[in-house]
Amino acid sequence: MREIHQLVHTLSYGDAISSEVVTLKNVFTELGNRSEIYSINTHPKYKGLTKHYTEFPREFTGEVVLHYSLGSELNELYRSLNKAKRTLIYHNLTPASWFKSVNARVYNDIKNGSLELPDLLKLSDRVLADSSFNKSELNHPCEVLPLPIDPAKCNEPANVGIAQVLKNDKRIHVLHVGRLAPNKCIEDIIKAFYFLHYHIDQKSKLWLIGIDHDTELYSFGLKRLVQELHLSESVEFLGRRSDSEVRAFYENASVYVCASEHEGFCLPLVEAMNFKIPIVAFNSSAVPETLGEAGILYQTKDPSELAEVIYLAATRDRESLIKGGEARVNQFSLDNFKSKVKGFFDCA
Repeated sequence: MREIHQLVHTLSYGDAISSEVVTLKNVFTELGNRSEIYSINTHPKYKGLTKHYTEFPREFTGEVVLHYSLGSELNELYRSLNKAKRTLIYHNLTPASWFKSVNARVYNDIKNGSLELPDLLKLSDRVLADSSFNKSELNHPCEVLPLPIDPAKCNEPANVGIAQVLKNDKRIHVLHVGRLAPNKCIEDIIKAFYFLHYHIDQKSKLWLIGIDHDTELYSFGLKRLVQELHLSESVEFLGRRSDSEVRAFYENASVYVCASEHEGFCLPLVEAMNFKIPIVAFNSSAVPETLGEAGILYQTKDPSELAEVIYLAATRDRESLIKGGEARVNQFSLDNFKSKVKGFFDCA
């Protein structure tokens, strides 16, 4: 039986790379291959799904897939597997400068990772990237494999309690889902929400779903900003939430806002399309490629102007934006993903 194993630094719960890793394992297995996931760290939710990377067979002659996003011990393991057919999937490196004043270790990991990348590309038999934006960064022959919608999130029913609360509350609910990281520019959302809340709709609410692992200093700054703007009663930092809870927020919030200045793909945009919520997103990096015409791309850094855009997306333009998302989201379906995987990995 053909073997295709994956290497990933951390199999986490709720992030885009981990979602793709699990989906790929299922697709490889469905297509008749034996497939394992080897990681350095694994979230308790996925206990039993992975093996520690030190268990990887060193004389392996099958296929190995490295999910590349930063420097780690996995890169040296990948180098050593010279009898295997090697595939590198490039998930983008957020420029290290974003983390220089936030986390020195992450800053150094990214810097080291960027130095290792050219050599890893040369020894790879196949290179894939999440987006054309990522591909353009590599200067190396590469194919694009967009991230799919996470089947687990699609199949998980929405949390009834949260859904009811939001449905019965007629105020404008602004939503952001994603890690609290400096490149996400969540302070821009908070500043825009200040104008929305105090000058347009004083009942409006901002929900921020996402963890601050390795970015606690940035998260602290966001919470201090909320206090300084007297928004503590109207902005909620929800941390990590279950798939059921996240779905309830997606399906019942008024508008989804992404202010990120650097994304290699931005899977929450696809999730927002899938769960039928209008999208407002900053025009940067891979965001316009993922969003297409399924939302509003904005250029302004003026928070009062952004507040107006958010309000119109949540009210006047809501239905037309949702229809745009419905028309686009099928491009990121599991069936399309399977078809591309079969082609790239020569699976029968």
